[in-house]
Amino acid sequence: MSAKKIATLSYHRAINYGAILQVYALQKKIEEFGAECTVIDYRNSKLEDRHNRMKLSDCNSFKDYIRYFLLSKNYNSKHHKFREFSKNYLKMSNSYYDISSLKKIIDRYDKFICGSDQVWNYNINGFDDTYFLSFLKDKNKKNAFAASFGFEEIPTKYKKQYYEFLKDYNTLTVREKHGADIIEDLVGYRPKVVLDPTMLISKKEWYSFANEYNNKNKYILIYGFSGKNNMMDLAKNIAKKTGYEILIIGNSYLPSFNIKYEKTAGPKDFLGIFKNAEYILTNSFHGTAFSIKLNKEFFTELLPESRKINSRLEHVLELFELRHRLITDSNPEIIENNINYDRVNERIKKEKEKSINCLRKIIED
Repeated sequence: MSAKKIATLSYHRAINYGAILQVYALQKKIEEFGAECTVIDYRNSKLEDRHNRMKLSDCNSFKDYIRYFLLSKNYNSKHHKFREFSKNYLKMSNSYYDISSLKKIIDRYDKFICGSDQVWNYNINGFDDTYFLSFLKDKNKKNAFAASFGFEEIPTKYKKQYYEFLKDYNTLTVREKHGADIIEDLVGYRPKVVLDPTMLISKKEWYSFANEYNNKNKYILIYGFSGKNNMMDLAKNIAKKTGYEILIIGNSYLPSFNIKYEKTAGPKDFLGIFKNAEYILTNSFHGTAFSIKLNKEFFTELLPESRKINSRLEHVLELFELRHRLITDSNPEIIENNINYDRVNERIKKEKEKSINCLRKIIED
């Protein structure tokens, strides 16, 4: 019997650590079932513009030129590492730029899987229905694994479109409880909630895959996005208490007195930096997920309520009974209470088994 041919569709082109590592993780788990996995190299124009190399020719204002001269060298180095990672570790198809070209390759694969990550977030992809696998007419080939909306509710004006896109999947699973609520409200049945693919890979496997990161000082890692309210103050206070260095994964042109920036880290560098951190402070979903999977002492800060995207952070914390790791102020005494990872790992084991069974069903059904 020949191996099943599985195609996955996600944000594999994003210059984002969580996005590319979850694509790799899903590919790896599919191959463990004896199937062949191909990552569809689909190029969404909005994502391509957002995650392109920085070019002098794209500058349109004085501010653009300043940003280019201050940030482009480091950003483009990081960009190159992401593209090299894709070349070396993702088994990709030819490149496709529109939905009509994807219709021509349907017969090459037994199953298609969209997800994980925020593939159903219209703000990110310009409401590209390709990420709903709308080019498939055969329901039996149409599946979603750990897909995420990335927001808390669908605007009324889009509900009818979302209904049409989501009503006819063979197997539909989501990454967050809130996503299950949205789908149940739309189509009348509740999909299963599964783990992000990065949490299906063992700690040992992630560590063996990571690039070794040697820092002369012990460090507190900050990994996140804009909107850090208490995170930096807490990091500084923990640094005073412990004598540890503060290290930030990011490309900043601000002065960095007593703070070290890793500005060009690739995906495997990211794993190595996480591996050796003493404490991790984050407001990122994948920053939180990797902290939990790698059994690190971490703290998560919710993003401003105005962004309405905290449900994914809250879900993963509640799932593993870690809501007490939320950052609410900058008091460094928070580090006195260590996480009971024996209990957390038991929950991971249980949820991982459920998630793997869902993925197996998609592939073997």
